[in-house]
Amino acid sequence: MTTRIILNPFAGGGRARARVRQVRAVLQAGFGALDWTVSQSPEHVTQLAAQAAAQGAERVVVCGGDGTVHFAAAGLVGTETELAVLPVGTGNDVASALGISSDTVTAAHQLVGGATRRIDAGEVNGRVFLCVLGVGMDTEALGVVHRSPLRRGKFLYTWAALRTLFTYEPRVVRITTEDMVYEGPVLFTAVTNTRTYAGGIPIAPSADIADGKLDLCVIPDGGLSGALEAFAKAMGGNHVHMNGVVTAQPRQLRIESDEPLPITLDGELTSLTTDVTIRALPGALKVRAASPAARILHGDPRFARRQRRSVLEQFDRDPVG
Repeated sequence: MTTRIILNPFAGGGRARARVRQVRAVLQAGFGALDWTVSQSPEHVTQLAAQAAAQGAERVVVCGGDGTVHFAAAGLVGTETELAVLPVGTGNDVASALGISSDTVTAAHQLVGGATRRIDAGEVNGRVFLCVLGVGMDTEALGVVHRSPLRRGKFLYTWAALRTLFTYEPRVVRITTEDMVYEGPVLFTAVTNTRTYAGGIPIAPSADIADGKLDLCVIPDGGLSGALEAFAKAMGGNHVHMNGVVTAQPRQLRIESDEPLPITLDGELTSLTTDVTIRALPGALKVRAASPAARILHGDPRFARRQRRSVLEQFDRDPVG
């Protein structure tokens, strides 16, 4: 086995399987024989990824969104098995950070023609994250998203955040890095590895996934008007210029609070609460990133349409997946 495919059939509102059908032949032509697997739960994703690494797989292609990637990374960090992301979920910020297109056919060609590189990960209490660790209002908003019957996406995330802004009561946190200590009531704290989260919001415009550091963004309590202003400016990454917003690039930090505050990782609710110590894991994960040549070559929509027709014809002859 050189390439394992992990498909999350629930990703993208349940449309992941149909989207992956479009590119099966492309992946097979580029990577050779494929070991197709379908995950049954988040924990199963981690198990499938770790098993592939233990068996010496060259790469694992994860078909899903940031949540699926999060659980796959847990099984691959610290190994020599490469993580490749086919973004068919509703939040695809890790794929975006790797230069991978949201168009499924284009993304498949970018993976096949891509390059191997190493990126950082974050670690907290033995758990890893690739995108963002969140504390505060965003955590409650994510709870609204998970309880909603609506399909996940940027619209739902935005609606949930706006709804939460009117009811959230900021808590006092104490944040300690190598260079500073911050203490005060906070609307939202993000510790990021990627520039964006929640489907493209640039919460840390200066973040670099391979600089050996994490990016910290603290949005303090500014009342309802301040919260609305911060939310609006965050859509374009301009919140970092607001008075009182704290940014830093620590290698390690600690977040403490008088009462336990829930923590989210890569858009997933967890059982973790403050107090926690968070650290960067430089170069901890081998990934497949898009090469400049692949982005140019496969940007032609006519080429994509031709590939789509041939892939569907071949996939329909094969019942697997």
